[in-house]
Amino acid sequence: MDYAPRSYAARVEDADDEDDGVSSSSHYACEYNEGPAADVLGEGETVFEKMKELQDCFGGSAYSPFEDREDWELAQWLINNVNQRAADEFLKLPVTRSRLQPSYRSNYTFMKVIDKLLTGPEWRCELVHTRGEFEDIGHNQERDEDHTMEGEEVELWVCDPVVCVRELMGNPAFDGEIAYAPEKVFTDLHGTTRRYDEMWTGDWWWETQRRLPSGSTVAPVILASDKTELSRFKGDKNAWPVYLSIGNLSKEVCHQPGHHASVLLGYLPVSKLESFDDNSIGQQRLFHYCMRQMLRPLVDAGRNGVELVCADGQIQRVFPILATYIGDHPEQCLVACCAENRCPKCLVPAKERGVNTCFPPRDHTQMTCTLHEQATGQYPPNFVAQGLRPIFSPFWAELPHADIFTVITSDILHQLHQGIFKDHFKKWCMVLVGKQDFDARFCTMPVFSGLRHFKDGISKVKQWTGTDHKQVQRIFLAALVGAAPHPDVIKAGSCLLDFIYLTQYPSHTDRTLAALQQALDGFHAHKDIFVELGCHKHFNVPKIHSLQHYIETIRSLGSLDGLNMETSEQLHIDFVKKAYAASNRRDYTIQMTRWLQCQEAVIWFIPYPADDCSGSDESNVPPVHVTQPLNYTTPRSAKPLPSGSSYHVSKRPQFPWRMVQYLQENHGAVDFLHALQDFLSTSTLGHHTFNQTSTIALTASATFRDYTARIYSHPQRDNGPHTPAMPVRFDTALTLFDEESQQCGGFHGLRVAEIRVIFKLPLHLSNCPHPLVYVHWFKSLNHFDSSVGMFCVARSTQQHRLNASIIPIHHLIQPCHLVPRFTKGPINPCWVQGHVMTETDTFYLNRYIDFSIFDRYQNHF
Repeated sequence: MDYAPRSYAARVEDADDEDDGVSSSSHYACEYNEGPAADVLGEGETVFEKMKELQDCFGGSAYSPFEDREDWELAQWLINNVNQRAADEFLKLPVTRSRLQPSYRSNYTFMKVIDKLLTGPEWRCELVHTRGEFEDIGHNQERDEDHTMEGEEVELWVCDPVVCVRELMGNPAFDGEIAYAPEKVFTDLHGTTRRYDEMWTGDWWWETQRRLPSGSTVAPVILASDKTELSRFKGDKNAWPVYLSIGNLSKEVCHQPGHHASVLLGYLPVSKLESFDDNSIGQQRLFHYCMRQMLRPLVDAGRNGVELVCADGQIQRVFPILATYIGDHPEQCLVACCAENRCPKCLVPAKERGVNTCFPPRDHTQMTCTLHEQATGQYPPNFVAQGLRPIFSPFWAELPHADIFTVITSDILHQLHQGIFKDHFKKWCMVLVGKQDFDARFCTMPVFSGLRHFKDGISKVKQWTGTDHKQVQRIFLAALVGAAPHPDVIKAGSCLLDFIYLTQYPSHTDRTLAALQQALDGFHAHKDIFVELGCHKHFNVPKIHSLQHYIETIRSLGSLDGLNMETSEQLHIDFVKKAYAASNRRDYTIQMTRWLQCQEAVIWFIPYPADDCSGSDESNVPPVHVTQPLNYTTPRSAKPLPSGSSYHVSKRPQFPWRMVQYLQENHGAVDFLHALQDFLSTSTLGHHTFNQTSTIALTASATFRDYTARIYSHPQRDNGPHTPAMPVRFDTALTLFDEESQQCGGFHGLRVAEIRVIFKLPLHLSNCPHPLVYVHWFKSLNHFDSSVGMFCVARSTQQHRLNASIIPIHHLIQPCHLVPRFTKGPINPCWVQGHVMTETDTFYLNRYIDFSIFDRYQNHF
């Protein structure tokens, strides 16, 4: 049978860039053109088809081996919410047996039914014996004939990584969301500006495809490991999970835990290794031995390939190759066999990590030779000069086509949020400004949807998460203005925050990477001020040096939002925390693996017949090709810039009968009648008479940008004697002022407005298709403060009165955040009480409140 050639273009459509804070831009994809790739060898049976055959063997209903839908739903609830002991007690209750009458009468029979379901990769346990510092980890105890050497036996729980790749590549639910060949994506038809987002758009996949046989398919293996605590408040129990995913899947799928795009590969043993004189070296050798055992099937599969049935039912020869290893700095150094005061990716000297210079990368082959020479007693000088550890059999030495020093990726969570920002920059600024002054500035910050209000400041917060650091970053620079003792402090902070925000872009171009390099250069140019002011001694810090590798990692592997330790932290909840909670805390690892198998069986179970569950229809996202230079595909998501924004307001106004007098007294809408008459006279509604007793239907809030950003407009409201009153809140928004100028992007054609009233006209004026808003205008965005990197705005007035008008709600583009322009000295006490918007006249348009505003700043100049 002849098979039609596969389209190599990725079939994943871009999300609307407005939601991600990145300007929309055309995508032109150049397919891999250096030979055949992802050839189809035939057709095979998908996992769903195997499940259908298995259920046909059971006979009975479509829910077999369960009796009916209710029987299946009860089983699903028991597996997801109840431990085995409680499940047994529940199933043995007389009311359960008499009324529910499930097909399983106890936990034993219940688990027998669950065992009939199809599961994923099979778990196996390997016993690893350790002895002495210089003995090989994993040495067979039976070879020690006299059994005189002391040792320790630990358990390695592992799944076959090739089977895991087979499960992910062959999941029909991912059909249409998998790329089988690399491509180079450009923002223009002539291929002058590259775009990097998914892994298949980076250079690593293209270069790896060259080294493989013609027609091969690459499965980039993504590994992530992170040791975590099991006990919450007491005890010392830990787990060390290793997760696996593949770069063929789109980031949109991987970011949603419900899609199960990552699987648990194994649990590494956590042991103190008391039999070792230097247990740190013993633990490092144990790690590499266990990883070598875990990844051994990838050696042959990476060299010769394996035939897999892909998500679309077609068979390909797939080469699973290690592409990315995600871990924090200690684990990166552990993987790279180097000391923690060295860089795991390059040969930077130990005392030069604070300079803005690129150093030669570590060489995979040369490193292997150096470790071998050290093991054989030759003691090469590079062993000490490169800061290596005595790990003579690294797990990555035999993995084909894998350069471990390219594989190690940058870590936004630990290097940026919890590293440079929290451990260094924030502490430096707290020393310079003082905790009390800094806390007062955070207390005065105006509210914004999704922004955490630090009512007691930030100095008293004891436990920080990555999310907390992101919240602080949104207003940190604004709080620093006016308190920093030198302008270079603001400059360094602005450059650092620019770098942090740019690294989180879901899609990069040559332009954004140039901006990233400019931000890095700016931080290094101004960072010496912290040494001069005495709040820090040096910058010879590993995490500061790690900034040098972000751009090369993005060019190689795509944007970093898909290669972040935050994903591993989320996976801990399902694969570690919940699994441990379901155990009896004794010999818990085997119980955790058993619980995970049951969970996977329930996840995979699909009642048949269910023909619509076989995956997404490929015809929904047809690839379109044009005969242009470099064989580009047509632009993806090349949407014109909207003249306004989408919005949503409640169908029924919260306050349908409010007099104009109420608006004047409580909303500050003193010129409401005059503004309304001006709006009616310039519209097609004609002239109508309104006075202070006329009633208006009010709405307290509106949602914009696909229901993710909310604007509030309401006075203080009393919520009863037992509930605190709702404080006054009138949000600000970017408003379309000149549609023609807005075509230039950025803030051109936009103006800041304070939303005072959101209302609908009476029914007899229903010709107006949109709700209206009464706004107080701010002056045009003409004054850019280069020392801060933000626009400075002030309220607009006419004849000594606030400049007010009424506009349709669809002219509001998005919410924005104004922060007071702090000056030196103590904070005005009225500001602390939450009246900052009315007590001050000059504000900054917050650059870092969200990615959309930040990107507008990037595109404005």
